[in-house]
Formats: sequence, structure tokens, C-alpha cells
Amino acid sequence: MSIDVDFSLALNDRTGKLFLGKDILATLGGRVERVHYGRFHEFPRNDLMRRIAGRLTHKETIARVNSSRLVSLLPVIRDPHPTLHLDPLSVVRHRLEPRDIVLCHDVGPITHPQYFAQGVEDLYVRAYEEIRKVKPHMVFVSKTSQREFHELYGNDFASSNVIYIPTRLGVKEGEGRPVNGVSPRFLLTVGSIGDRKNQARCIEAFSASGLAEKGWQYVVVGGREPGADVAIELARQSAGIVMPGYTKDDELRWLYRNASGFVLMSLLEGFGMPVIEAIEHDLPCLVSRASILTEVGGDAMLRADPLSRESIAYGMRSLAEMPGDERIRRISEARAHLQTFAREPILARWRELVEKFG
Repeated sequence: MSIDVDFSLALNDRTGKLFLGKDILATLGGRVERVHYGRFHEFPRNDLMRRIAGRLTHKETIARVNSSRLVSLLPVIRDPHPTLHLDPLSVVRHRLEPRDIVLCHDVGPITHPQYFAQGVEDLYVRAYEEIRKVKPHMVFVSKTSQREFHELYGNDFASSNVIYIPTRLGVKEGEGRPVNGVSPRFLLTVGSIGDRKNQARCIEAFSASGLAEKGWQYVVVGGREPGADVAIELARQSAGIVMPGYTKDDELRWLYRNASGFVLMSLLEGFGMPVIEAIEHDLPCLVSRASILTEVGGDAMLRADPLSRESIAYGMRSLAEMPGDERIRRISEARAHLQTFAREPILARWRELVEKFG
């Protein structure tokens, strides 16, 4: 069966969604008839053209959400084949049909709009309302996201499947490069810096843990998103905090290889790929209690209340002071759980899905 794919998110997104989309396109191969990058059918050849195409696509999306007259003469997209949407937002530019497939990472813009840029909620409200009306085939990257979606929009869709994000190729391969200012003993957090990832509360928890006085550091890596300024200013005022910003791949490899433990106290996650990467580097992990991260990480995860500085501080001390035998046991259990995200079985499920519904 042939299928068209809307991969417009590749114009602007550089998160795990981009890597997953590339994996899906590669595994579907000849089954893909056409790929949409906004109104273009080929990915722009240089970064300037990518930025222009991304800007035009975003403007069209906003105009359609606002029912602007500017797009009244521009027809919505409708291919002769079913369309796989790699992000719910692209349905706004298409005429969605029940035979189409929509991949949903999470419903965060609806349930937690405060963690996103202004206007994002309005865009996704429109997209999800269209999805609710048409009821296409739905795919989710976790059971948590699937449950939250159906609690909001009901269960009477063409189909509903969970297909996890596969582990990435080459995560551990390549040379590492030390990051300036990082000492031999440190805990690590990787993820966009802001309110959603909860780094400010984690920095306060590290200060309260007493670990800095014992020579430990807390390294926080990532780009900026809403709420970053508070965390960055707090880091400047706190002992033992290293915030190098967005690191290059070789620096990130070095951090994963040399950290003593990994911390992710996120208040909202679509999946939590950094936890997978930490497990692949044999790091014990502290994650948010009762979240997607416990589903992704499995029973080997240390857990804390992400809204409690005391709980996070206790978890950080537990990571830093973990006995060797417990560390070995938790790492072994976590690596066994990684089989849930083995690449070939997961990508085979995408091929089966398209054969069945495409």
C-alpha cells in the first residue's frame, strides 16, 4: 500500500520528533508516495531555504486556525493516498479523512499550555478538534499519551495504537570531549531549560541536598524554552551548578560517559528520550514519580515528587551515595527494560500499520 507523509515538522523541529520521523520514512521506504514539507515536496537544500519554508508553513497554519481570508484561495492539501501526519498540527493544512494516520506525542499544549509559547495552545486546539471530528487512525508514543488523549477526546476512532520511539543508532559511538568547568563527580540533566523541565526547582534541591559542600556538581544541559531565565539566573547564584548551554554531540557523549547519575524531574514529557540515552550509558536515573518517565525507564528508576524540593534533594543524595551493588542491579534492570524500545520490532510495527491501514 502507498501512503503520503506530512513531515513539515522537519522544517523547524530539532527534537526527538525529527529523529523519529526520519526513522519512520526510512523504514517505510517505497511505500511512501510523497512527502510534504509544508507546500514543498522536497526538503530545502540549504538552511536559509529551510527557514523560509518553515516560516511560510507556520504562517499558513496560523492563518487557517484564524480563518484568515489570506488563505481562502489556497486549497487545503488532499492527496489521493492516505496521509500519515507525523505531528497533529499538520492536519490543519490538509483535508483530514478517517483513512489517514496521525502520530501524537502528547497533548501537552492542551493540558499544560503554560509550558509552551504564547499561541501554541490555539493551534493545537484547532488541530485536535479536527482530529476529534474526523476520527482517523491514531498512533501514540506511549500508553500515558494514549490514555490522556482518549480521556479528552473519546475512544471512537478508526484505530488506536501505541508504538514506542525506538532507540537511536550510534548514541554511544564517537569521541567525547570534556566540558570546561565540570569536575569528576557530577549529576546530569539533559533537556530544554525552562518551566516544563523543572530545572529551577532541581537547582534549589541540589543546593538543599548538601552535595555541593561535598565536592559534587550538578550539570544542566539544553537550549532555552519558556521559563529559562529563572533557572539560568538561579544557577548563577548557586554553588556547584554548571550550565554550559546547548552542547555539541561529542561534549554530550562525554557528559553521559562521566556522570554519576541522571536526573529528569520534568513536569511534562511526550516521551523522555534522554532517559533512554542515560540508561544506554549505564547511568542510574532519578525521574518524576507517576509520569511517562516511569513508563519509559521501568522499575529500576529512582522516583521523586517533581513538585517537592525535599523529595528531589533526597533522590539526588541517593544517586550520589548509591552503593555499588545497588548501582549494578539498577543498571542491569534498566538495560533489560531497554528491549521494549528495540529498533527493528518497533519499526516493523510501523510497516505493519501502513500495510494494514494505508
